[in-house]
Amino acid sequence: MRRIPLEGREVGEWFRLRGWTVEQSDAATAHAFIDEAVVADVAVRRVWHTALALSRSPRMPDETASGRDEPTDTLVVHVAGRGIIRVGDDPEAPLAPNDVLLVPRGTAVSYRSSEPIARIEIDHGARDRAADAFHANGELVSVAMITSAVNALFHAHDQQRGGGG
Repeated sequence: MRRIPLEGREVGEWFRLRGWTVEQSDAATAHAFIDEAVVADVAVRRVWHTALALSRSPRMPDETASGRDEPTDTLVVHVAGRGIIRVGDDPEAPLAPNDVLLVPRGTAVSYRSSEPIARIEIDHGARDRAADAFHANGELVSVAMITSAVNALFHAHDQQRGGGG
């Protein structure tokens, strides 16, 4: 489990290492705070960052040597702030607090916000496509259930370490 405070160019580098491009020219003034826990092929993150425009290109099947992590399906719970997202060839859509979406592995996605935002990301990287069951019958688990579980995970870690991060 890690707590990661980032400033300026560190923000763009952190996203770049995860396959994202920070598109804004003022990324040098960006700030981000990330709590991250990784167990096996599942990563859980609480992400907060200042206004940014991010994009991830579609991933080609042989694109594992580029420094990008293995492909994952990502469940996103938008917690605070407003943004715009585009997944694959779908039209742009607004993101508001409590919106939940699934971004399938290998899919192009772009995201932009003109204000600070917070979200929860859960990456599932099962190679056997068990992640097809990441959501059932087209319905995702409730926002309250997801945020409560993620916050409990990080809170339990803080308590175990004596209340600090």
